[in-house]
Amino acid sequence: MTATDTRQATSTETAWLYINRIAGGYDKPQRHAQLRELLKGLGHNTIELNSPEQLACQWEDDSVPRPDFIVSVGGDGTAAMIAGQTGGTIPIAIYPAGTENILAKYLHIPTDIGAFAKMLSKRVVKRLDAGQLGDRTFLLMLSAGFEAEVVHHVHGRRSGHLTKFHYVKPTFEMLAKYPYPKLQLDIELADGSRTQTEGFWVFAFNVPRYALGFEMTPDAVPDDGLLDICVLTQSGFGATASYITSLLSGRIAQRSDVRQFKARSAEIRCQSGPVPLQTDGDPAGFTDTRLSVLPSYLPLIVPPK
Repeated sequence: MTATDTRQATSTETAWLYINRIAGGYDKPQRHAQLRELLKGLGHNTIELNSPEQLACQWEDDSVPRPDFIVSVGGDGTAAMIAGQTGGTIPIAIYPAGTENILAKYLHIPTDIGAFAKMLSKRVVKRLDAGQLGDRTFLLMLSAGFEAEVVHHVHGRRSGHLTKFHYVKPTFEMLAKYPYPKLQLDIELADGSRTQTEGFWVFAFNVPRYALGFEMTPDAVPDDGLLDICVLTQSGFGATASYITSLLSGRIAQRSDVRQFKARSAEIRCQSGPVPLQTDGDPAGFTDTRLSVLPSYLPLIVPPK
Protein backbone atom coordinates (compact mmCIF):
# COMPACT_ATOMS: atom_id res chain seq x y z
CA MET A 1 0.00 0.00 0.00
CA THR A 2 2.94 2.34 0.51
CA ALA A 3 6.12 3.48 -1.20
CA THR A 4 9.10 5.41 0.09
CA ASP A 5 11.69 6.66 -2.40
CA THR A 6 14.93 8.53 -1.89
CA ARG A 7 16.60 10.54 -4.66
CA GLN A 8 19.02 13.43 -4.73
CA ALA A 9 17.33 16.67 -5.76
CA THR A 10 18.55 18.14 -9.05
CA SER A 11 19.34 21.82 -9.52
CA THR A 12 17.71 22.20 -12.94
CA GLU A 13 14.01 21.64 -12.23
CA THR A 14 11.18 23.95 -11.17
CA ALA A 15 9.58 24.22 -7.74
CA TRP A 16 6.25 25.86 -6.98
CA LEU A 17 6.00 27.82 -3.75
CA TYR A 18 2.38 28.06 -2.59
CA ILE A 19 1.99 30.58 0.25
CA ASN A 20 -1.34 30.82 2.06
CA ARG A 21 -1.00 34.36 3.40
CA ILE A 22 -3.83 34.09 5.92
CA ALA A 23 -2.74 30.74 7.38
CA GLY A 24 -2.10 30.67 11.12
CA GLY A 25 -2.41 33.51 13.59
CA TYR A 26 -0.30 36.15 11.85
CA ASP A 27 1.56 36.95 8.63
CA LYS A 28 5.14 35.69 8.28
CA PRO A 29 6.80 37.76 5.52
CA GLN A 30 10.32 37.16 6.85
CA ARG A 31 9.83 33.40 6.80
CA HIS A 32 8.34 33.60 3.30
CA ALA A 33 11.44 35.50 2.13
CA GLN A 34 13.67 32.83 3.69
CA LEU A 35 11.83 30.11 1.80
CA ARG A 36 12.23 31.99 -1.49
CA GLU A 37 15.96 32.30 -0.84
CA LEU A 38 16.16 28.66 0.19
CA LEU A 39 14.69 27.44 -3.10
CA LYS A 40 16.91 29.81 -5.04
CA GLY A 41 19.94 28.56 -3.13
CA LEU A 42 19.02 24.96 -3.94
CA GLY A 43 19.07 25.90 -7.63
CA HIS A 44 15.35 25.71 -8.36
CA ASN A 45 13.45 27.98 -10.71
CA THR A 46 10.60 29.05 -8.45
CA ILE A 47 7.03 30.00 -9.33
CA GLU A 48 5.14 31.55 -6.42
CA LEU A 49 1.38 31.10 -6.03
CA ASN A 50 -0.94 32.64 -3.43
CA SER A 51 -4.48 31.43 -4.16
CA PRO A 52 -6.35 28.29 -5.25
CA GLU A 53 -7.31 30.14 -8.43
CA GLN A 54 -3.66 30.81 -9.31
CA LEU A 55 -2.78 27.19 -8.62
CA ALA A 56 -5.64 25.96 -10.83
CA CYS A 57 -4.65 28.24 -13.72
CA GLN A 58 -1.02 27.20 -13.46
CA TRP A 59 -1.90 23.51 -13.28
CA GLU A 60 -4.26 23.64 -16.25
CA ASP A 61 -1.78 25.56 -18.47
CA ASP A 62 -0.24 22.92 -20.73
CA SER A 63 2.57 25.28 -21.70
CA VAL A 64 3.87 25.34 -18.11
CA PRO A 65 6.12 22.39 -17.12
CA ARG A 66 5.09 20.39 -14.09
CA PRO A 67 7.16 21.22 -11.00
CA ASP A 68 9.58 18.80 -9.43
CA PHE A 69 7.78 19.42 -6.14
CA ILE A 70 5.49 21.96 -4.43
CA VAL A 71 6.20 23.67 -1.12
CA SER A 72 2.93 24.21 0.74
CA VAL A 73 3.24 27.09 3.22
CA GLY A 74 0.14 26.92 5.38
CA GLY A 75 -1.86 24.45 7.41
CA ASP A 76 -3.36 21.03 6.85
CA GLY A 77 -6.20 22.39 4.70
CA THR A 78 -3.73 24.14 2.39
CA ALA A 79 -1.81 20.91 1.76
CA ALA A 80 -5.08 19.02 1.19
CA MET A 81 -6.21 21.60 -1.37
CA ILE A 82 -2.90 21.30 -3.27
CA ALA A 83 -3.06 17.51 -3.21
CA GLY A 84 -6.59 17.56 -4.59
CA GLN A 85 -5.71 20.02 -7.34
CA THR A 86 -2.64 18.08 -8.47
CA GLY A 87 -4.25 14.65 -8.20
CA GLY A 88 -1.56 13.21 -5.96
CA THR A 89 0.98 13.35 -8.80
CA ILE A 90 3.47 15.92 -7.44
CA PRO A 91 5.44 15.54 -4.19
CA ILE A 92 4.39 18.11 -1.59
CA ALA A 93 6.70 19.56 1.06
CA ILE A 94 4.61 21.01 3.87
CA TYR A 95 6.10 24.03 5.61
CA PRO A 96 3.94 24.26 8.76
CA ALA A 97 2.37 27.71 9.04
CA GLY A 98 -1.24 26.97 9.99
CA THR A 99 -3.22 27.01 13.21
CA GLU A 100 -2.73 23.36 14.19
CA ASN A 101 -0.32 21.73 11.65
CA ILE A 102 -1.40 18.26 12.79
CA LEU A 103 0.06 16.34 9.84
CA ALA A 104 3.38 18.20 9.96
CA LYS A 105 3.71 17.49 13.68
CA TYR A 106 2.82 13.82 13.16
CA LEU A 107 5.54 13.51 10.49
CA HIS A 108 8.07 15.62 12.47
CA ILE A 109 8.41 18.16 9.65
CA PRO A 110 10.67 20.99 10.85
CA THR A 111 9.98 24.71 10.92
CA ASP A 112 13.68 25.49 11.23
CA ILE A 113 14.84 26.72 7.82
CA GLY A 114 18.14 24.81 7.96
CA ALA A 115 16.41 21.51 8.77
CA PHE A 116 13.75 22.20 6.14
CA ALA A 117 16.52 22.84 3.57
CA LYS A 118 18.06 19.46 4.42
CA MET A 119 14.67 17.81 3.94
CA LEU A 120 14.29 19.40 0.49
CA SER A 121 17.82 18.53 -0.58
CA LYS A 122 17.33 14.84 0.28
CA ARG A 123 13.72 14.69 -0.84
CA VAL A 124 12.56 11.47 0.76
CA VAL A 125 9.05 10.86 -0.58
CA LYS A 126 6.57 8.85 1.47
CA ARG A 127 3.14 7.97 0.10
CA LEU A 128 0.17 8.21 2.45
CA ASP A 129 -3.52 7.52 1.97
CA ALA A 130 -6.02 10.35 1.62
CA GLY A 131 -9.75 10.63 2.07
CA GLN A 132 -12.24 11.53 -0.66
CA LEU A 133 -15.45 13.49 -0.05
CA GLY A 134 -17.15 14.22 -3.36
CA ASP A 135 -14.59 16.19 -5.34
CA ARG A 136 -12.75 17.18 -2.16
CA THR A 137 -9.56 15.51 -0.88
CA PHE A 138 -8.73 15.41 2.82
CA LEU A 139 -5.50 14.27 4.45
CA LEU A 140 -6.27 14.03 8.16
CA MET A 141 -9.89 13.74 9.08
CA LEU A 142 -13.55 14.49 8.47
CA SER A 143 -16.22 15.24 11.02
CA ALA A 144 -19.98 15.68 10.93
CA GLY A 145 -21.99 17.27 13.72
CA PHE A 146 -21.13 19.58 16.60
CA GLU A 147 -17.45 20.21 15.79
CA ALA A 148 -18.17 20.80 12.10
CA GLU A 149 -20.90 23.27 13.07
CA VAL A 150 -18.30 25.26 15.04
CA VAL A 151 -15.88 25.20 12.08
CA HIS A 152 -18.60 26.51 9.74
CA HIS A 153 -19.46 29.25 12.22
CA VAL A 154 -15.85 30.40 12.68
CA HIS A 155 -15.02 30.39 8.97
CA GLY A 156 -18.27 32.14 8.15
CA ARG A 157 -17.05 35.10 10.21
CA ARG A 158 -13.42 34.85 9.13
CA SER A 159 -11.80 38.01 7.77
CA GLY A 160 -8.11 37.12 8.08
CA HIS A 161 -5.80 35.01 10.23
CA LEU A 162 -7.16 32.43 12.67
CA THR A 163 -5.85 31.35 16.07
CA LYS A 164 -7.10 28.69 18.46
CA PHE A 165 -8.77 31.45 20.49
CA HIS A 166 -11.17 32.17 17.60
CA TYR A 167 -12.80 28.80 18.34
CA VAL A 168 -13.32 29.23 22.09
CA LYS A 169 -16.37 31.54 22.15
CA PRO A 170 -18.24 29.81 19.25
CA THR A 171 -17.68 26.43 20.94
CA PHE A 172 -19.28 27.56 24.20
CA GLU A 173 -22.10 29.30 22.29
CA MET A 174 -22.79 26.11 20.35
CA LEU A 175 -22.83 24.00 23.51
CA ALA A 176 -25.91 25.90 24.65
CA LYS A 177 -27.93 25.60 21.47
CA TYR A 178 -26.73 22.76 19.21
CA PRO A 179 -29.71 20.48 18.41
CA TYR A 180 -27.73 17.21 17.92
CA PRO A 181 -29.47 15.75 14.85
CA LYS A 182 -29.10 11.98 14.58
CA LEU A 183 -26.77 10.71 11.84
CA GLN A 184 -27.17 7.37 10.07
CA LEU A 185 -24.12 5.54 8.66
CA ASP A 186 -23.76 2.73 6.13
CA ILE A 187 -20.14 1.56 6.37
CA GLU A 188 -18.08 -0.65 4.06
CA LEU A 189 -15.68 -2.45 6.37
CA ALA A 190 -12.09 -3.55 5.71
CA ASP A 191 -13.18 -7.05 4.60
CA GLY A 192 -15.76 -5.66 2.12
CA SER A 193 -18.80 -6.41 4.28
CA ARG A 194 -21.20 -3.66 5.33
CA THR A 195 -22.64 -2.54 8.64
CA GLN A 196 -25.03 0.18 9.76
CA THR A 197 -24.91 2.34 12.85
CA GLU A 198 -26.06 5.74 14.07
CA GLY A 199 -24.91 8.48 16.41
CA PHE A 200 -24.71 12.24 16.92
CA TRP A 201 -21.04 12.97 16.10
CA VAL A 202 -19.12 11.22 13.33
CA PHE A 203 -15.37 11.34 12.71
CA ALA A 204 -13.27 9.66 10.01
CA PHE A 205 -9.51 9.70 10.63
CA ASN A 206 -6.56 8.92 8.38
CA VAL A 207 -3.99 9.62 11.12
CA PRO A 208 -4.31 9.02 14.87
CA ARG A 209 -3.79 12.68 15.79
CA TYR A 210 -6.57 15.13 16.59
CA ALA A 211 -6.47 18.82 17.54
CA LEU A 212 -3.97 19.81 20.26
CA GLY A 213 -2.26 16.42 19.93
CA PHE A 214 -5.14 14.37 21.34
CA GLU A 215 -6.12 10.98 19.90
CA MET A 216 -9.62 9.67 19.19
CA THR A 217 -8.55 6.70 17.07
CA PRO A 218 -5.11 5.67 18.38
CA ASP A 219 -4.97 2.68 16.02
CA ALA A 220 -5.34 4.77 12.85
CA VAL A 221 -2.56 4.17 10.30
CA PRO A 222 -2.10 6.68 7.43
CA ASP A 223 -0.94 4.10 4.89
CA ASP A 224 -3.14 1.04 5.48
CA GLY A 225 -5.74 1.82 2.79
CA LEU A 226 -8.45 2.39 5.40
CA LEU A 227 -10.17 5.19 7.32
CA ASP A 228 -10.84 4.86 11.05
CA ILE A 229 -14.44 5.88 11.72
CA CYS A 230 -15.46 6.97 15.21
CA VAL A 231 -19.14 7.44 16.14
CA LEU A 232 -20.25 9.11 19.39
CA THR A 233 -23.70 7.77 20.29
CA GLN A 234 -24.85 10.11 23.08
CA SER A 235 -26.15 13.67 22.71
CA GLY A 236 -26.71 16.75 24.82
CA PHE A 237 -24.62 19.11 26.93
CA GLY A 238 -23.76 16.52 29.58
CA ALA A 239 -22.65 13.92 27.03
CA THR A 240 -20.55 16.49 25.18
CA ALA A 241 -18.81 17.55 28.38
CA SER A 242 -18.19 13.90 29.24
CA TYR A 243 -16.74 13.16 25.78
CA ILE A 244 -14.42 16.18 26.03
CA THR A 245 -13.23 15.01 29.45
CA SER A 246 -12.52 11.53 28.08
CA LEU A 247 -10.66 13.01 25.12
CA LEU A 248 -8.47 15.13 27.42
CA SER A 249 -7.69 12.11 29.59
CA GLY A 250 -6.91 9.85 26.61
CA ARG A 251 -9.74 7.40 27.38
CA ILE A 252 -12.32 8.24 24.73
CA ALA A 253 -11.54 5.19 22.58
CA GLN A 254 -12.26 2.92 25.57
CA ARG A 255 -15.83 4.14 26.14
CA SER A 256 -18.71 1.73 25.48
CA ASP A 257 -20.77 4.50 23.86
CA VAL A 258 -18.06 5.18 21.25
CA ARG A 259 -18.12 2.90 18.21
CA GLN A 260 -15.08 2.48 15.98
CA PHE A 261 -14.69 0.89 12.56
CA LYS A 262 -11.92 0.26 10.03
CA ALA A 263 -13.57 1.26 6.76
CA ARG A 264 -13.04 1.50 3.03
CA SER A 265 -15.96 3.88 2.60
CA ALA A 266 -19.07 5.17 4.34
CA GLU A 267 -22.31 7.00 3.62
CA ILE A 268 -23.52 9.57 6.16
CA ARG A 269 -27.16 10.64 6.13
CA CYS A 270 -29.49 12.66 8.31
CA GLN A 271 -33.26 12.34 8.01
CA SER A 272 -33.95 15.64 9.77
CA GLY A 273 -31.97 17.82 7.33
CA PRO A 274 -28.45 18.82 6.26
CA VAL A 275 -25.70 18.58 8.88
CA PRO A 276 -22.39 20.47 8.49
CA LEU A 277 -19.18 18.66 7.51
CA GLN A 278 -15.58 19.73 7.91
CA THR A 279 -12.35 18.26 6.56
CA ASP A 280 -8.85 19.13 7.84
CA GLY A 281 -10.26 22.12 9.71
CA ASP A 282 -12.14 23.70 6.79
CA PRO A 283 -15.90 23.73 6.01
CA ALA A 284 -16.75 20.91 3.59
CA GLY A 285 -20.45 21.21 2.82
CA PHE A 286 -23.28 19.21 4.37
CA THR A 287 -24.79 15.75 4.57
CA ASP A 288 -25.98 13.56 2.93
CA THR A 289 -22.62 12.43 1.63
CA ARG A 290 -20.26 9.57 0.83
CA LEU A 291 -16.61 9.34 1.82
CA SER A 292 -13.95 6.86 0.77
CA VAL A 293 -10.22 6.25 1.01
CA LEU A 294 -7.63 6.86 -1.72
CA PRO A 295 -4.82 4.37 -0.98
CA SER A 296 -1.23 5.62 -1.41
CA TYR A 297 -2.58 8.82 -2.95
CA LEU A 298 -0.43 11.47 -1.33
CA PRO A 299 3.32 11.85 -2.03
CA LEU A 300 4.78 13.84 0.87
CA ILE A 301 8.37 14.94 1.27
CA VAL A 302 9.39 13.94 4.79
CA PRO A 303 12.53 14.36 6.90
CA PRO A 304 15.30 11.85 6.18
CA LYS A 305 15.76 9.31 8.94
